[in-house]
Amino acid sequence: MSKLILTNHFSLASAVEVNNICREPLSDSGISYFNYIKIYNDGSRELLTNNPDWIDFFYQNGLYKTAAVVNIEHLLPKGYFLWSELENGDPAYTYGRDFYNIDNGISFVEKTKEATILYIFASTRSNYAINNFYLRNIDLFRRFILYFNDKADKLIKKARNNKIILPEKQIIKNLNLDHNIIGDDEKNAFIKSTIIKKFTIVNNGERIQLSRREAESAAYMVNGYTSKEIAKILGLSFRTIEKFNLKVKAKLAYKTKQELENVLTDTGLIEAIMADNTIIRR
Repeated sequence: MSKLILTNHFSLASAVEVNNICREPLSDSGISYFNYIKIYNDGSRELLTNNPDWIDFFYQNGLYKTAAVVNIEHLLPKGYFLWSELENGDPAYTYGRDFYNIDNGISFVEKTKEATILYIFASTRSNYAINNFYLRNIDLFRRFILYFNDKADKLIKKARNNKIILPEKQIIKNLNLDHNIIGDDEKNAFIKSTIIKKFTIVNNGERIQLSRREAESAAYMVNGYTSKEIAKILGLSFRTIEKFNLKVKAKLAYKTKQELENVLTDTGLIEAIMADNTIIRR
């Protein structure tokens, strides 16, 4: 395998500063590894990490060419993925796990026209229970990503000026990346087969039912639409929409629109409504 020597490279030299950013918010949760990497379409990348020894080993030994790494860097869609869902027999996983005690991770993927951006969090080989922590606290990880981009802004700019250039192109093969990833046609078919007439949610310890129209009206409202606009979209009268809004307020006992949005988001109702309706966020 081709070797890529990163001795004294900014991606490694900046590790102490990256660790200082990560230590306080992440250490108590059991997360010991963090990696930010932006992979451009030409294969070059800007990289920041709190574990320079592993990154140095990774590139020196050409692990960027393994099938699992190439798939993650180029083929994963936007979202987040537990490492347990992906191919863990790849050398990049086994070396990291067996020699650097990096395991039980989650990768967040963002896509732009020019690049794929990965935010990678991981723990130790023995901390399998952290996978439940990931799933229960996705909102905190999304917040950390915003926090990291703020605190590491200068580091990211320096990393952009000190990209890692691979000595050869990665070979991208569309392998069976993950059987849990389904296409748009399959998603649309699932949505069409699960039309919901009444939405039953739990709020403040009580099971509450909203009619479809009540749920739709509430979803549009938290997305910035006025009652008049909602009435026009749903083909109902302004007065009917106002009645729906009053009923939703009485059932959910919210005081502010932010509280309503929190309820709709936490219960998954707003995502269900937006999947069925073309709601443009404002």
